[in-house]
Amino acid sequence: MIVSKKYKIKEHDGMYYIVPSSVPGCPHCGGVMRIRDSKKRKLILSDGTVQTFVLRRYKCTVCGRVHLELPDIMIPHKHYARSAIVETMRGERNCAAEQSTIYRWNREKMQLECQLIELDKGNPEVNRADGDHNCRCAGN
Repeated sequence: MIVSKKYKIKEHDGMYYIVPSSVPGCPHCGGVMRIRDSKKRKLILSDGTVQTFVLRRYKCTVCGRVHLELPDIMIPHKHYARSAIVETMRGERNCAAEQSTIYRWNREKMQLECQLIELDKGNPEVNRADGDHNCRCAGN
């Protein structure tokens, strides 16, 4: 997974496209990446509106691994926007998410904070299973 920080968002027919400033290198081996295909992903904002993003998947020409390019407004494995999750966990804003989802975010708070710190550092490989392996969160 590649987390992009330098990109532009373009809207066309209700779909949002991430246009990176440059083609990223492979985070595993540093090889040249080629666009393989794309996939749709829905992002839910704090007010409950849903935006559909078309995300590119790249394939390394050296090691053959496939990497998804995520903008930094998304958190891996989460449907809600990064800002919605952070503001809700801090208690700054009420989110349109169900109570069970907010409860899970609070229960996973330590793990989510670690993910956000790793994303801010620019570490492209963030594993959902990293961290406390005794946690009963989804994915562990």
